[in-house]
Amino acid sequence: MTSGVTGGEGAPSIPLRSLSGGPGSALSVSDPTTIFGFVPATLPPTATSDVYLKKTTFLTSFATGLSKHTAAALRATQRPVTLGALNEPSGIPAWDTIPSWYLIGTQDKVIPASAQRAMAVKAGSTTERFKAGHLGLITDPGAVVRVITDAALATR
Repeated sequence: MTSGVTGGEGAPSIPLRSLSGGPGSALSVSDPTTIFGFVPATLPPTATSDVYLKKTTFLTSFATGLSKHTAAALRATQRPVTLGALNEPSGIPAWDTIPSWYLIGTQDKVIPASAQRAMAVKAGSTTERFKAGHLGLITDPGAVVRVITDAALATR
């Protein structure tokens, strides 16, 4: 699943990745309790249960490429999503009507590069790759700025 950040009608869509994962993903598991913590901690969790990534998942899959200090700080301050929100459709995607760009993180352990490529192809996105994990926005902001700049220039 992707969602898009847009500047309005006719503006480029910069797809964002969600926690949907895919084949080979750290989040593609039959038992979500192995990677997520739930609040309240009742089982089975309900659609309104808050979902947090467990420490091991956060540090070994989600926050790869970050310093231990930064990864620990992000884990401690992560915001929850409800279990129900992970299964909600996102609505009509912006990339159906406007150009989109996709920056593929080749070191992503949450959404493998092959799954990212498939999503980018489905969206008809202009793609670029960078050697980054799921949080490449933090570990390599320069690459992200270059793609955003390319998108802005291409849609003038």
